[in-house]
Amino acid sequence: LTIVDVTGVHFLLVQACQCPNADSLHMQLFWAKLCPSTFEKPSTAFTFSVLDDFLRDNVECGTSGMNYYNKLRWVTSNVFLYLVVVRLPSHQ
Repeated sequence: LTIVDVTGVHFLLVQACQCPNADSLHMQLFWAKLCPSTFEKPSTAFTFSVLDDFLRDNVECGTSGMNYYNKLRWVTSNVFLYLVVVRLPSHQ
């Protein structure tokens, strides 16, 4: 799972609870304070902190989503930027 946070873009192995009464994966992510990118088979999730930070940047500075994500790529690895995956439908 790719987790996007104000500290950068992180790649984590996540195992959803498979108990008989367990919530679906997207609900488990919400309980973990993560917003999934999609409700079916999410492969990316955003922290609410990064969503709030993007909203502030967008309103105050007019920062586009792509420019904000590129900033997070730099925060993740300012030396090996090419190692941080671009998570856009056209790039998958």
